[in-house]
Amino acid sequence: MSWSVILYNPDSESQAPLCSSNKIQEGGTQIMGGTNECDLNITYNYSGLYHLVFPVEHVQDSDGVVKVESTGLKWLYGKTGEAAIPILEKAVERLGTRQYERTVDNCDKCGFTCGIGDGLADPHSPENTRSDYWAPTPGNAGYALNILLGWAREFPKGVFVIY
Repeated sequence: MSWSVILYNPDSESQAPLCSSNKIQEGGTQIMGGTNECDLNITYNYSGLYHLVFPVEHVQDSDGVVKVESTGLKWLYGKTGEAAIPILEKAVERLGTRQYERTVDNCDKCGFTCGIGDGLADPHSPENTRSDYWAPTPGNAGYALNILLGWAREFPKGVFVIY
């Protein structure tokens, strides 16, 4: 499961993504070769971290009772890039942007333990590491938000929608 986060031009008739000057090839669903569209698929795996760094909302239920809710990433819905910038900056600062990497000796993709015991000279060398987008780490979550922050700075009048 995931969110699709789009930054669009509110003056357009559709909610088609704006086109950034920076190409990305990130997220849970990627376009081969990358894209300039401001449309990023973010895994729900990061949701717990996003509830820690986004503001809470005051929500009134049908009985008139006001509750405080943590909306996580959904806080961005309907916000302009300009309004989102200070929150995204704080969130990225708090989470960091260092993406998680697994070494082949702790890789769970094939079901086998490989690495030092199999004679790898350096299990931490680049050819023996794999990025793990799905790991719910602060750096992975912050890296995704940093992409959104870049878009917000590029298009301060753009509006975020989340599906």
